[in-house]
Amino acid sequence: MSLAILNRVSMHCLEVLGVYRPQISAETWREQWTITANDDLTRAHFEKLVLIEAEVEGMTEPLKMGRLGQMQPKRPTYGGGPVYPSHMQCGYDEGLLSLDGRALIERKMNCIHGTGRLRFGVYLQYYHPQKQLLWEFGEVTCPPVEDAPVRLLTLLPYRAVR
Repeated sequence: MSLAILNRVSMHCLEVLGVYRPQISAETWREQWTITANDDLTRAHFEKLVLIEAEVEGMTEPLKMGRLGQMQPKRPTYGGGPVYPSHMQCGYDEGLLSLDGRALIERKMNCIHGTGRLRFGVYLQYYHPQKQLLWEFGEVTCPPVEDAPVRLLTLLPYRAVR
């Protein structure tokens, strides 16, 4: 069964190869804690974090990470603060990989561009496995979450987010 979605008019295709739970080192945990300054907030930050590996084809412009992600429902902020409106949780800290996924070509914003088939990894927080992954040309079903392979953890280690 293919996990790809195809827009037959424009021939854009996104295939999710894997959705992975990254391993978070004690050092990374501490670094994120210095940003949140709270154990519960740090735990929540990592609880539904995933690393998605995918391939995209048919792009004429860089892949728009601001349009790749999942819709989040309206909900209260942590600790009973104001209510967050419904919003898109977008992919971030993307990296362009070699087609075989064994080398990192570039890791910066808007680096997923080129011709032909492109392989990449991207982090997404607050991931819901039952929801579709949205992108600029539609939506795609993702495979079940697994532990991240060492290959990806080495190429795209998690970096603390401000």
